[in-house]
Amino acid sequence: MQTRRLFATLAAVAAFSAPLAAQDPAKDKPVTVEQVAKNTESESKRVANRTGKAVRKAGKQTEKQAKRAAKSVKKVYSRKARQEDKAGSF
Repeated sequence: MQTRRLFATLAAVAAFSAPLAAQDPAKDKPVTVEQVAKNTESESKRVANRTGKAVRKAGKQTEKQAKRAAKSVKKVYSRKARQEDKAGSF
């Protein structure tokens, strides 16, 4: 079983490293300061959008949870009122 796992791991490594080895090294360009700044700016915008979405989603979830809790409390009191009406009518 260990040899199968080792073989599977080696096969996966070989499969993923083959495309990397086949790339043309002449296409590799040195990283410029402008490119780093551009990438950093776009990454920060992406993270800010993602964080904002998460905050809005969390706010909506708590509102829904509050409504759900209020409904359950309302049902309990409504049930108690019906039971009291039923017991009082006899």
